[in-house]
Amino acid sequence: MSLTLVELDRPVDERFWFPFTYEEAGLGFNNQWWYRGPVYPHSKSIFLRFLENNNEVARVHLDTEVGIDHYAEVPPLGAAALEIQFIEVHDDHRGRGIGRAVIGLLHNRYQDRRLVAFSEGADGFWSTLGWRRHLHADPEEASYFRPLFIQPQA
Repeated sequence: MSLTLVELDRPVDERFWFPFTYEEAGLGFNNQWWYRGPVYPHSKSIFLRFLENNNEVARVHLDTEVGIDHYAEVPPLGAAALEIQFIEVHDDHRGRGIGRAVIGLLHNRYQDRRLVAFSEGADGFWSTLGWRRHLHADPEEASYFRPLFIQPQA
């Protein structure tokens, strides 16, 4: 499988930007994740498309500002952390290893960063990648927070 990573760039003359149009947001993807309103100029978000044979097979939303200090036993990552806000493989392409390939491409592109993800019910996926699971530091509050997974140190 050969994937091409495409970073979406904010048009220079646009103050408010929609990385994905309403029409394309839900075509095989979760509409609520990809059409959530405009991205503001001060945003630290990065939006990526992954193409296979010029067909979009996956999307990723990254955030360069990550707050993980309230989780137990997290390593000090500081500015090295890069959060995967959302990762999604197109409905028609699931189960082919594309998610794992996307993570590999992200790892290669951001070698100086440590990828982290708050799991939305995909704990098994992150675990199969060898990422370490962390829970909220307060056991009484842990059930209200998504588990945090951190990429192994290279």
